[in-house]
Amino acid sequence: MRRLINLSAMVLLMACDGGQYAGEVGGAGAGATAPEGDSHFAQKVQPRLEFCRTCHVPDGVADVPGGRDFALSPDADEDYLRLQASWQRLGGNNPVSRILRMASGQETPHSGGEPWPPHSEAYADVEQLLDCFERGQDCEHAPSAPREFTAQSARLLESKRGGHDWFAYCADRPDNAALPVDPRSLVQPGVNAGRAVLFNVWWKDCHIDPERVGEQAHPGTCGELRQRWARGQALLRGDGQPGSGSLFAGHETGGYAAISADVYNRLWQSWGLPGRPDNFDELVMQRFGFARGSAANPYPLPGEDPNQTAGGSGQLPTAFTQLRHADGSWSGNIGITCHGCHSSVVGLPQEGPGLGVALLGAGSSPHDMGLMARDLGAAGHPLFGSAAFTGLFGKTRGTGNPINVQAIILMTGDIRISPDTAGFFSAPSAGSEDAPAWWNTGHRPVKFFDGFLSMDADRADLGLFLPFLDRQPRPSGQAAAQAWVREHAQDAALWVSSLRSPEYPLPVDEALASQGAILFHNLDLWAPGRANEVPRPTGGNGSCASCHGVHSAHYASDPAFLETPELEGMAAYLVPLAIIGTDPARAVSNSDAASEYGRGNFYAYPETDGLAPEYDCGPQTRVGLRGDRQRGYLAPPLYGVWATAPYFHNGSVPNVWEVLEPAARPAVWRRLSAPARPDQAGQVVMGYDSSLARAYDQEKLGWRYEILTCGDQSVPLLDCNPGTPDQDPLLPELLSQLYLSVGLSWNAQQPPISHAQAEARKVYNTHEYSQSNTGHAFTAGLSVGERRALIEYLKTL
Repeated sequence: MRRLINLSAMVLLMACDGGQYAGEVGGAGAGATAPEGDSHFAQKVQPRLEFCRTCHVPDGVADVPGGRDFALSPDADEDYLRLQASWQRLGGNNPVSRILRMASGQETPHSGGEPWPPHSEAYADVEQLLDCFERGQDCEHAPSAPREFTAQSARLLESKRGGHDWFAYCADRPDNAALPVDPRSLVQPGVNAGRAVLFNVWWKDCHIDPERVGEQAHPGTCGELRQRWARGQALLRGDGQPGSGSLFAGHETGGYAAISADVYNRLWQSWGLPGRPDNFDELVMQRFGFARGSAANPYPLPGEDPNQTAGGSGQLPTAFTQLRHADGSWSGNIGITCHGCHSSVVGLPQEGPGLGVALLGAGSSPHDMGLMARDLGAAGHPLFGSAAFTGLFGKTRGTGNPINVQAIILMTGDIRISPDTAGFFSAPSAGSEDAPAWWNTGHRPVKFFDGFLSMDADRADLGLFLPFLDRQPRPSGQAAAQAWVREHAQDAALWVSSLRSPEYPLPVDEALASQGAILFHNLDLWAPGRANEVPRPTGGNGSCASCHGVHSAHYASDPAFLETPELEGMAAYLVPLAIIGTDPARAVSNSDAASEYGRGNFYAYPETDGLAPEYDCGPQTRVGLRGDRQRGYLAPPLYGVWATAPYFHNGSVPNVWEVLEPAARPAVWRRLSAPARPDQAGQVVMGYDSSLARAYDQEKLGWRYEILTCGDQSVPLLDCNPGTPDQDPLLPELLSQLYLSVGLSWNAQQPPISHAQAEARKVYNTHEYSQSNTGHAFTAGLSVGERRALIEYLKTL
């Protein structure tokens, strides 16, 4: 029988390729041969099978019932006979082979997308070969010029790793080189309509009329870009650089939020220790969840003159910086930087190059700013002592409440009390939020989790540096403070947008990752048979990329996905709450009343109010600007996603696996803590463990954790329902109703005092207001193999 099958195959080969052979096909039958390199198959069909081979091989994601009907081998020499056998299994040409129908989108579902679209050269080339199979004779093909095919696997895994395209463009160009168009500005109404990637939020140029708005115009050359980047870096990087900015003081050295070195050096006294520990600097970082930088960041130890000791012998974490006078001399005052919330740490220094130091702009910081405020107050800083009683710094380690609209309005002195503004002051609290990664700002046309402002509305980026608590007299108060923000905001935004995501530091299975790349961009989560009960988005192809954007160079040049390759990595889809299903507190906090009130605020560019909608940089959540777009959350680009756990806008899910499998999410959980030094065990508060070996889960892509139960010492019985884990407890439910009615009520809190209270802030309780872990349920139907492949691909971004 085997001889008969091989003979039949050889007859078909002769018919289709003029009787020319070269080389044996191992494993396809003794004596079987493949066509020569100048045949139609070798020139025009076999190179296209490299894409199919990514998944349709043993142990690939297509190695499942149904997918095995089209089966290839890792050995390309077997392609011809395996393709022919698959064609026969699938019923031949009936009248069009399912091989063509599936790969061209004429039959669904096909998680590999449409590699051979109808009317394409690929479709015609494969159709010609399959017609040859059908006839079995008289099938001679004239030789044609060979074509070049890019290696699919390399293109599939090619990633920009975030950052703004201008910086890559200018890397090897002179200062006078003109900048190309900002790719974000291409995201306008109607762009990408009908394609695989869905957009519904748009870029707006908030500096279209610099004289009216008050800021500089955008840079026009690489030289201007470099100059502004340098100014932005000096302002935001910290590390004791001249010109560093700090909380509520701009770059002044004497603001009310500045921390004297004496206060800083007394922090240990409220920790219950008998004396200043020899590892004080490390314990500050651990206790507050801050990261050590790669550069010197000095402060003076007790008795030191910072100007005689190069700033001092101490080492600050990146969340702090010693401020310097205009002449470069050290002030001895310490300011708080953006990195307290926006930078994190992954790995230990001994685990690999670049690990164990601050990952600038990573977001998902393990900070506890509330604990820091309490300690600074106890050490003698009155401002932070008062702030410790508010929830502005967050109630759970790793989260904060920085986008509390009522607090921001009050902070800027923009108080307008009237019957029309009552709804603003009663708008719900946003609650817990987990800072997103900065390296994605260059690929987003709007900012904040709910798209509240245009990405070009960069005043908000310096909102917490507004120098309204400066001790130096200012003749015009808020006007002078706002002028400082206008002068520096764009520089800061440019530096932030230049950051790129780090490479995954552990081994990656590239074959599996390539399968994941195909699934990420093509797998329709709403395809027939997926039983997806979540409403389908009104556009896109239903894949991960449909919301999160194209991250693979292979798909960036495919017009079925993007209108232009410049849109690679662009994520511009605000997912309605009915689809995303995640905790709604952040989205509903910017109510219609709050959005309407905000249009007159300094951060919302009131100068643009009344301009054409494409230039109105006010709150984009306003009814008049958002149109029929429903409230929801922006699907972010996923560059460096491996380094940004936990996930969702509120940090409620510890790893990517559980993002993709909702049923596996824990209700109450706690990340692992770093081990204390043996002689200090039980006496100090340690931060989360950042060791890749001890605490990082490579398979699930996120941090390991422990599940806590009701009645545990860290989880009071009032915070959960024994025996009914799927229902929200009564007390948190009652408090939620209060927080929904009076937003600022959520911010009242008792600061942690004891070690036990500080440790309790590490518990993530999804029953609490704004901390639900629901949503993203449309991925529940993924198979185990599909999840593994997607996770492996995400490691490469």
